[in-house]
Amino acid sequence: MNDLFKLIKINGNKMLVLNGSAEYMLTSGEKIKGNRHGFNIFVKHDDLNSQLKNIEKHLVAKGWDNIDITDNGLIKSIEGLNHSVLIDAFKKAQSEGLSVVVNNTAM
Repeated sequence: MNDLFKLIKINGNKMLVLNGSAEYMLTSGEKIKGNRHGFNIFVKHDDLNSQLKNIEKHLVAKGWDNIDITDNGLIKSIEGLNHSVLIDAFKKAQSEGLSVVVNNTAM
């Protein structure tokens, strides 16, 4: 699974950018249980292997399971992003270490 991930050098920091989907498992909330939604994850960390477990724990704690990482993206700088939600998520990951953006529309 590690070959799906890329570490991206940005302003002296490393940013891990992942794309995929997950199934919503909660019976409450804005989403419908069993629906799959696409996501983007920004992770600022050097140790990929330790972060895989943290990413999974984070998503499961938020009600997501059956997580499928399908793609990665290369972003040379924040200027490479053109959507305000992704820009905000990128900035959040820079300061907090992890940020997840889930598409509101089910697949």
